[in-house]
Amino acid sequence: MASTTDLRQTTWLSRIGRLGLVAGLIAAGAWVSITVLRRPSVRDLGPYTVVVQQQSLRGNVLATGTVEPIRQVSLSPLQPGVVATMNVEEGEQVRAGQVLAVMDGGDLPIRIKERQALLAQAEEELALREEEFLRQKGLVETGALSQLALSQLESRYRAQRSQVTASQQRLQELLQEQKELTVQAPFDGLVMERFAEPRSYVVPSGGDAGNTSGANKTSLLTLGTGYQVVAALPDNEIGRLQLNQEAMVVLDAFPNQPLETHVDIIAPRSQVSDNVITFDVILKLLVENSWLRYGMSGDVQFFTEELSPTPVVPTVAVVTRSGQSGVYVVGRDDQPTFRSIALGYSSGSNIQVLDGLELGERVFIDWPSWARQPRERN
Repeated sequence: MASTTDLRQTTWLSRIGRLGLVAGLIAAGAWVSITVLRRPSVRDLGPYTVVVQQQSLRGNVLATGTVEPIRQVSLSPLQPGVVATMNVEEGEQVRAGQVLAVMDGGDLPIRIKERQALLAQAEEELALREEEFLRQKGLVETGALSQLALSQLESRYRAQRSQVTASQQRLQELLQEQKELTVQAPFDGLVMERFAEPRSYVVPSGGDAGNTSGANKTSLLTLGTGYQVVAALPDNEIGRLQLNQEAMVVLDAFPNQPLETHVDIIAPRSQVSDNVITFDVILKLLVENSWLRYGMSGDVQFFTEELSPTPVVPTVAVVTRSGQSGVYVVGRDDQPTFRSIALGYSSGSNIQVLDGLELGERVFIDWPSWARQPRERN
């Protein structure tokens, strides 16, 4: 027979068990209620997803471009020497024929004066020889002077004339040397860079005047005119471009002011840098822009051929997961589920899907608030 104490203990334990069971049921009910209340019966996928549709995209090639002058030249003196004066500053607009710099000619002015004086003296002597020859020539006709004497006078006259010619030639050489001390602008343009200062020593840059690779601190300055955009394209893309093809340039400095251009020149020869083969493509601006500056860079978008209709998705929907391109589709309980896809050409805002998606499926373009964060998401 159980004691009174045992009965009381059993009754107490029974009550505790019932209370625990009731509390557990209440907690479970509360959790279910909260979960059901917090989870909407129908989630609005509209703001977060788009429907896969079929479109005919226009081909697109992307590259990086730089604003460069249409014409550019590195100016230096024809002969090594010391700079006497620099008449222009960087950023200054100049006119064709304007004197940009003058070299120090040393004693050249003195030598020119000396040669001018010698020439004047030789010309006076020549005039006397000519007068004497003509006068004595008349005496020969009257028999008062022998033909031999006249021939000697003629020889002295001719020698003096040769001396005058040689003196004139030497003076012209000195005057040309003096002219070469003055460096003039070959065309209207902008002083892009100035390397030299008065009293600095400079040498000819060498090479083609249109090639700026010789521009350095031993040159005087670099002059440029006009604006164009130069883009480098890999050799596997260059075949998709044609002359006069449209292209859009968005400079980093002015992202809200795209430039309309077309392909003006495709380089006939490639360039190789770090084992990468590229071709320069020169783009002509369709509208002049006063705010352009040489060296500005940005993105270039070439519009190429029209592609066959295929399923497309927004470019922003494409992600990379474990090195595989894909999108997040609507999965169970409206959760984003990663699916790998095969991609084709891009038009910038949209991209072709060659395999992995069906028309009418929804893909996420924004991460919804109710979704679990993926372990790998780029």
